[in-house]
Amino acid sequence: MLKLFADECVNWDVVFALRQNGFNVLTVQEAGLTGSDDEAILKFACDNKRILLTYDRGFGDIFRFNIFQSNGIVVVLVGKIKKNEIINIILSFMSNINRQNDLRGKLVIIGKTKIRIKGR
Repeated sequence: MLKLFADECVNWDVVFALRQNGFNVLTVQEAGLTGSDDEAILKFACDNKRILLTYDRGFGDIFRFNIFQSNGIVVVLVGKIKKNEIINIILSFMSNINRQNDLRGKLVIIGKTKIRIKGR
C-alpha cells in the first residue's frame, strides 16, 4: 500500500477517493502542519517516508528542493480540469505504482493528457 502525504491544496474528495481505493493518505492538516512552508512539508514527507501529493507547482523546482532525497513528489497540474477528472487521473497513475520505492527520488508532473517523470 502506497503511503502518501497530501498537501493542503489537495481537495478532500481526492483524499477520500484515494483512501477508498486502499491508499494510506495522511494530510497536511491531519499532521498539524497547516500553513507550514514548503520546506517543512517536504521534510515531513521525507522523514515519514511518504510520497508528497500536491497541486503546488513550486514543488517542481528541482533547484529549490532536493527531489533525490525524497520518496517522490507528485505535482498535479489541475488547471481547468474538473474534480472528477483529477480524481480519475490521480487514481489511474497511483494504481500503476507497485512499490513505495518506485517513485523514490523522482518528480512526477501529471497533466490532463500527459505525465512527465524526472529523476533517477
